[in-house]
Amino acid sequence: MKQLIYCCILLTAFAGCADHSKDQDAATKNQAKQNSPVSEVVGIGKIIPEGDIIQLSSAVNGIVEYIYKNENDSVKTGELILELQHYVEDAQVSQLSAEINTQIEQVKADEAAIEEYQAKYDNALAQLGRLQSLFDKGAETQQAVDDAATIVKGFKSNLNRLRDNVLVSKSKLAETQGALDVSKKQREQKFIRSPIRGKLLEISTLVGSAIDNKTAFVQISPQGRTIADCEIDELFADKIADGQKAWIRIPGSLDTLATGTVYFTAGFLKKKSLFTDQAGEKEDRRVREIKVVLDKPEKLLLNERVECVIELKSTKNN
Repeated sequence: MKQLIYCCILLTAFAGCADHSKDQDAATKNQAKQNSPVSEVVGIGKIIPEGDIIQLSSAVNGIVEYIYKNENDSVKTGELILELQHYVEDAQVSQLSAEINTQIEQVKADEAAIEEYQAKYDNALAQLGRLQSLFDKGAETQQAVDDAATIVKGFKSNLNRLRDNVLVSKSKLAETQGALDVSKKQREQKFIRSPIRGKLLEISTLVGSAIDNKTAFVQISPQGRTIADCEIDELFADKIADGQKAWIRIPGSLDTLATGTVYFTAGFLKKKSLFTDQAGEKEDRRVREIKVVLDKPEKLLLNERVECVIELKSTKNN
């Protein structure tokens, strides 16, 4: 009986030692795993143009009259995309243009009247001089001189009045020209043009539809490089540097769709913003934004969600 009890004790002690040895081996492996250098970091991102997608809206409300471009068309800076109705603006421009023409003729008439009265004033002034010379020689009366002087004063008064009229006419002309410029600019706002050179991604309106100046209805991709805008978890944020090599793949896949190089790393951490499961989601983790310029992005779509795999050991200089 004593021998049986002694054997049980030995077996229990041996099993405890074995379990303890296994725990030590697992702890050693975990510690080694934690201490092993990280060779790559994976972040979540999206594909965008380097200048980001332009959301184009109108400066004024209106009804779409014509659409000149289609989705996927190339556009140049200042090229017309669509046109809003501008009948009222056309009428205002025509009315002001007619007023300007009338005021121009009025200025001409006032200036012609000045020339006419200037000639009469010059003749009257010369006549006054002759009469004054004759009066000084005793060959003319004072009454004749006074009458000539009165005529000169009348012509001079009319000249001053006509000159004032010309100033008023020119002032009204300038005001009307200013109003015409404003009306033309207001009409020009009805023509929606591309602010950049690029590719037209989307037009979310139709002919006859109303346009709200607070709502974007055209999306344009600027001409230039395509990049991946990625977010790296704060745990690995300090390991990212410009020049590191990157691979782009679909989340959950190991197939590489494109390669690139990190060329921008944000100098601060921020809340996750590219992708969240829910609006208003509470998230304590912070991320560092990085940008990767892609070598051959032809297989990728703009706004596509991707994984960015950053190789930590490589830099552009290596």
